[in-house]
Amino acid sequence: MPDRDLEPELIQRAIAGDRAALSQLLFFHHDSLRRHIVHETAGRQLGVMLADDILQQTFVRAAQSIKTFEDREPGSLRGWLKTIATNLIKDARKRRGRERRATSPHASHSDDGSFLQAVERLTCDHTPPIKRAQRSESIRRMRVAMASLPVEQRDVVERYYLQTQTLEQIAEATGRTIASIRGICYRARKNLRRLMGGSSLYFSS
Repeated sequence: MPDRDLEPELIQRAIAGDRAALSQLLFFHHDSLRRHIVHETAGRQLGVMLADDILQQTFVRAAQSIKTFEDREPGSLRGWLKTIATNLIKDARKRRGRERRATSPHASHSDDGSFLQAVERLTCDHTPPIKRAQRSESIRRMRVAMASLPVEQRDVVERYYLQTQTLEQIAEATGRTIASIRGICYRARKNLRRLMGGSSLYFSS
């Protein structure tokens, strides 16, 4: 977790395209932003939109828009992230109002259980079991690291590790060859290890 004094520098690096700096920033705000989302969604019927789904979407939106962010004063980034989350919650409520009786064909894949499964799938077979606290940190780091991946790599990671699609299914859905998907997956794993910092100790090389 970066020191608060380092946040202005990390923000400027992230705006300039440094994905590692962006990942650090998102990880730094992970817990407080999740608490905000949980509070804002408490008792509200959002269908399959869980707090962790909104958190993940917030990180993705932030990663896509970070180059337009203006760091005007201390706390600007926190407020910006909360605004993104709040807008996503509002959008989810509107969709829920329109589709109250509809059932989503896709299950949620952003909860801790799915992320834990993804962490375990990425773990080296010979690595000793990760302790609960270490797993929790790995989940947080993976969540923000995924948001920092290039779109192409994030899509493949979500399909392969969270939705457990096969390489053949991903290739068919994306119009790519299996070899291409395998290469994207390899680069994504490499980037995830780099972006996840200390948690990469639990991942195979």
